[in-house]
Amino acid sequence: MSSDTPEARWDSGVMTTWPWFRHRSAASPPSGGDTAAILRSSPVLLLAGPPADVMVNRLLRTWNPRAEVGRDADGTADGCNIAQGVRWVGPFRLGAVGAAEAGLPLGWSTAYAAQAERRRMRVPDGLAAGEVRERYPDGIPVGAEAVAWSLVTGLARRLDGAARLPAGDRRQRKAASVVAQRPELWRNTYCVYGNQALPWSVLCSLLALSLPGLDLNGALDDDDYCLDRTDTFEVRVEPFRDGDFLPYALRPRATEGWPRTVYRFRRLSQATKTSVPRADLRLRGSMQVRGDMLRGDTRLRVDVQLRAAAFELADVVGGALLDGEGFPVITELARQRR
Repeated sequence: MSSDTPEARWDSGVMTTWPWFRHRSAASPPSGGDTAAILRSSPVLLLAGPPADVMVNRLLRTWNPRAEVGRDADGTADGCNIAQGVRWVGPFRLGAVGAAEAGLPLGWSTAYAAQAERRRMRVPDGLAAGEVRERYPDGIPVGAEAVAWSLVTGLARRLDGAARLPAGDRRQRKAASVVAQRPELWRNTYCVYGNQALPWSVLCSLLALSLPGLDLNGALDDDDYCLDRTDTFEVRVEPFRDGDFLPYALRPRATEGWPRTVYRFRRLSQATKTSVPRADLRLRGSMQVRGDMLRGDTRLRVDVQLRAAAFELADVVGGALLDGEGFPVITELARQRR
């Protein structure tokens, strides 16, 4: 592997802070480009409140343990290669003028950019096409941009921030016209990576207490099937094939024969308040959630339920539990066992 590839070369140093003043800073922005242009053209993480640089660095290391971020604070770094084809840059302190120049919405104090080559795919026709087109009016990001978008979305979910995907035409927008998405806590997928897939009947029995009512929805093979509870949630089981994207958090652990199977737990969009019995919420201490949140939002209850079931499966099969954005999931029960 050549030394100039994103996977082989890691920049030393930390994320440099580039403040916005009344006039654009005279300091050269990361990567030698214009700061506003970087933020306009890249997937952006937006945070409010006091700086959270230490927490951001910590989460980046869990997402990619091999990433060299935040090692020192001499202010000489211009970002780091966080993934193949994705360069992480920031933090940038935002003011009203800086946000307007960068085409960002107002109300956020800090921004980070995940630079990647822009590639989009047209939203295919289907049952949920309208909802997807509303979320991605300029097309769905693919390739390195999809990895960058997944990363900033996952960070926004954990840090109570927002994620902004740039327009497909690269035109500068007014701040008021930019949509920054606030990832919903309940709209998540939990992935268990393991060895040979369990037979569907065994998996149903194993998850009977955590996810009652599961049944086989369809099967293409012994290791390629779907379990669900109608209009509530599903568990998709698929073989991990050559060429499938392997989350960076798993790469230090992966071998030639592992992982072999992916179990994906996700809530169905049709889930209603009447479809989740209260009996399902007895999660045996796997995660602590405020009681008022559980009572007030059934969608969050389902998310807690799925997370507990995914952790139970990972514990039984000796697998690794990640969320849909590639971050390792650590539950309260897992912390207690450490």
